[in-house]
Amino acid sequence: MEHFAELGGIVTGFHVTEHCIDCMCGKDLLKIDKHSQEIICQKKVFEKEGLSRKLIADDEQIFIYDFCTLYVLGQKNYEQLGKWQLGSDLSSDICGIAVDKDTVYCSIRNGTIITLDRLSYLTKEFIVSGSSMWSLKSYGQYLVCGTVDGKLLLLDKPALSIEKSLVLGKKNIGSLYIDGETLYAAGHDGKLFKIGLENFEIGTSVKNVHKKMFACAGTYQNMLITVSYPCSEIAFWNKDTLEKIRVINTPLKLSGSTHIENNFMYISSRNILGIDRIPLN
Repeated sequence: MEHFAELGGIVTGFHVTEHCIDCMCGKDLLKIDKHSQEIICQKKVFEKEGLSRKLIADDEQIFIYDFCTLYVLGQKNYEQLGKWQLGSDLSSDICGIAVDKDTVYCSIRNGTIITLDRLSYLTKEFIVSGSSMWSLKSYGQYLVCGTVDGKLLLLDKPALSIEKSLVLGKKNIGSLYIDGETLYAAGHDGKLFKIGLENFEIGTSVKNVHKKMFACAGTYQNMLITVSYPCSEIAFWNKDTLEKIRVINTPLKLSGSTHIENNFMYISSRNILGIDRIPLN
């Protein structure tokens, strides 16, 4: 592992583009040049520091949720396009987020999803499940959600009604990754699933992937990569058979973010002051 960006604080989330990395550190949002590692834009967005906020982005906008608040900012210079209070307390905070070209989808604790139209900024509320959803992914006309009671839901986007459901276990399906028509799902019971999205059926699964909580980081060549921050492990799996290929042990702590691009995996963690980078080749 090599140190990529020194920021003097914990990076709680980041997004990698062709030339830059947008990341949250402390109260600020920063844009780092990938080639010079210099900070080229920095803006205070938050009143307080926090470790639980999450960030996703596309080519135009950055979306951040922090407890009950959703922020939407412009990608270029971080102008704030909107700020919405979607909940009020621990029973109504934001648990997960996904976006497509038209809509922002925020899962609210205990099974509600609030949508935000990206053009009109109008919000709608849908009761989807009796269980919270930490992991959401957009898949064409559908939204795929993992619930804390071990289910995987396929939702029709316009109505957010459940089209199909799979029981994967009894514990949280906390991480999802889509690779073409294949979905990889990580359960807090240590199970990893490969699911065909066309038929929404389990193809392969393995147990005891890591001893503690883990996430699906992405794919590299013919491999799926999983990361367990509590175990300080990065594991490589054959993405077709889910056969374990190798494990890298590197110091990590509690939680963080990852992104795979070309031959590198960018990674943040509670024990890293900035962003590190791992050559995968």
